[in-house]
Amino acid sequence: MRIEFKGIPVSTLDEWQNTIFIGQKAIHWKKGRSAHALGYFIINKNGESFIKDLLVTTINEEVLLEVAYPEYQVRFDEYGHGREHDLGIYGETQSGRTIFVGVEAKVDETFGDTIQKRYLSEKAKELNEEKTNAPKRIEELLQFNFNQISRSDFDLRYQLLHTTAGTLAADADIHVLLVLVFKTEDYDKIIGKANYEDFLKFVERTGARKIGHNTYSFIRERKSLTVIYKEIKN
Repeated sequence: MRIEFKGIPVSTLDEWQNTIFIGQKAIHWKKGRSAHALGYFIINKNGESFIKDLLVTTINEEVLLEVAYPEYQVRFDEYGHGREHDLGIYGETQSGRTIFVGVEAKVDETFGDTIQKRYLSEKAKELNEEKTNAPKRIEELLQFNFNQISRSDFDLRYQLLHTTAGTLAADADIHVLLVLVFKTEDYDKIIGKANYEDFLKFVERTGARKIGHNTYSFIRERKSLTVIYKEIKN
């Protein structure tokens, strides 16, 4: 599997850092946190083989992972910046189907603000006649993820709301959302447990079918999304 960032090949951890995590992104590169942990895992811990084995077990078919793009953006609507996956991986199955894996890396970072907090913040901007498409995007994402919207849905995490759409929007036959939780020396068990509970609440709310340990499947707009949550010890 080759690794590229905006056409630039990446083959070492230093290249991963110096090509991607520069400028405003430099603050996110810290040993023990998710950006560094993901790069280290892919480059130095044979992360490709781990992910491939996980996919083969899940879809019951051999998979060839061809290319991985760190910080990979997938547009899912007409409202500006798309979903930025920590790592976007494209490959092909033995039967010739294309596959996309959107990787969300965590240590104990949350899945972002609640939908309520994000929505009210952006709605206030809209009412004050500040230019923003965020309220409309959030409303459409709620309709995309849930057949009927309830008040309690606004307590769910916003990052999960757009991650599903941003994974399914990739050009592929098979779509997989892979949440990798790295239990580094910085991992906080209490925060990590809360994050996992947030993940479960969201997945259960979508009506996803459990197909394995921490593995789920649901269909949106005639596309199937497989969601996998995997913890990796340091």
